[in-house]
Amino acid sequence: MTTNIVLGQLIVNRPKCEAARTHLPSYDRNQLKHGIVHLSVGNFVCSHLAYYMDILASEHKQTDWGIVGIGVRSFDKTKSRIMKAQNGLYTLVTKGNDENDVNVRIIGSLIDYIHASDEPENALSILVHPNTKILSMTITASGYDLDMNNVDIQHDLKNPDKPRTIFGFIVHALDARRRANEKPFTVMSCDNVQRNGEVIKRCVLQFAKGLNNTHLIEYIETQVTFPSSMVDRITLATTDADRKYVRLHYGISDGWPVISEAFVQWVIEDSFCNGRPPLELLSSSPYNVLLTEHVEAYGNMKIHLLNASHISMCYLGHLMGYTYIYEIMLDKYSKIYIKQLMNVEVTPILPPVPGIDLEQYKRTLIERFSNPNIKDTAVRVCRNGASKFSKFVVPIIVEQLKRGNNPHFCALSVGAWIRYL
Repeated sequence: MTTNIVLGQLIVNRPKCEAARTHLPSYDRNQLKHGIVHLSVGNFVCSHLAYYMDILASEHKQTDWGIVGIGVRSFDKTKSRIMKAQNGLYTLVTKGNDENDVNVRIIGSLIDYIHASDEPENALSILVHPNTKILSMTITASGYDLDMNNVDIQHDLKNPDKPRTIFGFIVHALDARRRANEKPFTVMSCDNVQRNGEVIKRCVLQFAKGLNNTHLIEYIETQVTFPSSMVDRITLATTDADRKYVRLHYGISDGWPVISEAFVQWVIEDSFCNGRPPLELLSSSPYNVLLTEHVEAYGNMKIHLLNASHISMCYLGHLMGYTYIYEIMLDKYSKIYIKQLMNVEVTPILPPVPGIDLEQYKRTLIERFSNPNIKDTAVRVCRNGASKFSKFVVPIIVEQLKRGNNPHFCALSVGAWIRYL
């Protein structure tokens, strides 16, 4: 493949893109307006939220929900620089279990990606702008551990108009909108955190109370909504091998391609205070978006069946000498272990999940873990084990002990974690 596509010049290279079997935005990006601001645009949001907004624009002519990314932390700077050079465009490669099940799509829904420390005034102005209907974020589970004594948090409390932290930016923007008599934006977490809407609301209010602004606190409590959600798509960290892959196979020169599995799911509360994208248009397969009041049940299912199994197999698999997750699933004893963990210790403690066949869901998980085209390493999943075990595995152990049972399979995963350390 010799065709070269420079993503910052996507439109002029459209014929070359089409020759390279790549799906292109079918909408005029000049007509795309931002409706969402996303804090910390990692690879997951590129394969998930931005993918969904690109589908809505391409297939349903919904062009009011473009995304502006804001990087707050130091490691966001490199991606911000690359995305600016590429005019916000990037390649999403999704891979199914079959080697021929590969889909390549240029995502156009990311309008801009700025870094707050480089462009603080621009970051604040875009948050305050009336077009911003939703503020979303992927800050990882540890990002919600708000320490009011942290140096940067203390700086933001004393200098609210010059924020450094995520919570400083959120609360400053909400206060500016309150003072301007503007509607607030919905605050939407896209992190793998149970009851993530309640968690982010608690953090935002805690920070706001540190400002001793009763009018702001009332505004947040009565007018801002924080929908909880369950998000799912296995997405890899970008490597030089990925850059080489899209260049050699598709002729695309991309500084930040994103590789993910084909499966994607989003379950979210229909609780938006200032409008939302028409997500009901994406309810069918392969998009699997569900607006529901029962997010917690879906979250429990995902965290305990998927995440607990994922982390357990990775510690054991790493100790057995395997590098990739699909290799662990090729080991018959590992597969037996995962099935027993799911069937014996997790499934009995799960409440019913509306519209879900748990047996089929578990079979789908086994298939996803076994995908040989997703080179996801066990070591990646093993990181931050203490935080993951406390959220994914410990609740299973506690519930089984309450029932008088001995959770042998969970105990084995804890032992593997200790040995790993």
